Amino acid sequence: MVRPSVPILGFGDSVAFLNSAVRVVTVGLNPSRVEFPEGDRFLRFPAAHLLTAPPATDAQRLAYVSALDSYFRSAPYRGWFDQGFERVLNGLSATYYEGLPNIALHTDLLSPLATDPTWSGLAKGDRASFLHGGPPLWHKLIRALQPDVIVASVARQHLDRISFPRLGNWRVIHTVDRDRPFVTEAVDIDVVPGKRTVLVFGRCMNIPFGSVSHESKLSIGTAIGADRA
Repeated sequence: MVRPSVPILGFGDSVAFLNSAVRVVTVGLNPSRVEFPEGDRFLRFPAAHLLTAPPATDAQRLAYVSALDSYFRSAPYRGWFDQGFERVLNGLSATYYEGLPNIALHTDLLSPLATDPTWSGLAKGDRASFLHGGPPLWHKLIRALQPDVIVASVARQHLDRISFPRLGNWRVIHTVDRDRPFVTEAVDIDVVPGKRTVLVFGRCMNIPFGSVSHESKLSIGTAIGADRA
């Protein structure tokens, strides 16, 4: 775990997300160590300077929520978010920022804690420790958020850690035609009874949807919207 740091339950404006007509959540594995730069660990989460671990007072708990909500208005890790998920979100009339109808949140499936090394470089025992609490916490968060769309760009084996019941089979919703086609798939899942949530999957390569062009990412977002309609 990167120290000092704070757990990142979600990146983005939770109030604007809850008020969006289409609630979109993106999913990675766990926060990057880059979220807490060595020169200023809380550059991206200024309100976190007020925190103890864990937050012990109402004021500190409010500071924690404020730190997460203001992430994309502070100093976000644009090289990862903007070049990956943001382009897909824009095709879905969504954004992490402002100016589109729907405000998205980013979450991490395996752990809310930033690690150094990254997940793939962690020792097996360390991974097991994070996995004990990380995925159950993520599922609890998703139930509270009640998203309409969940967009995951991770190694495919991690999809098995998403335990919400699937209401059918995976379907192809978009294909980038090339020597090794890039296929985006979707499946309906049951996050809360009586509400349809679409889980979308596209491969990650360094960044989410990293092996396709910006134009293709926009087209993928448009295809997600058409599939949900």
